[in-house]
Amino acid sequence: MSRDKRDTEVLKVELPAWLAERFRRYVAERYGFRRGALSRAMIDLIERELGLKPARSEHSRIDPIVGLGLRSEYKWDGEDLVEALRRRTGFVPGRR
Repeated sequence: MSRDKRDTEVLKVELPAWLAERFRRYVAERYGFRRGALSRAMIDLIERELGLKPARSEHSRIDPIVGLGLRSEYKWDGEDLVEALRRRTGFVPGRR
């Protein structure tokens, strides 16, 4: 985000109160409570929607799966963790 106020624009939008609260919570969890976090989150979301910024990488999609495995009671013995979790949950790709 640019610090130069001349190349920024203020967009005023109205949101339902419940949606604004959920978005603020999302921003706090993902971006923290720093000044400008709400603006940074909006910039990221708009850039992603307009195709100006690539979607989350493959690596960032795997992190939550690994975190789930680390929080579970599953004892990991060095096998592929993603495959082990899929087997454990009965997830078969392509089946709904």
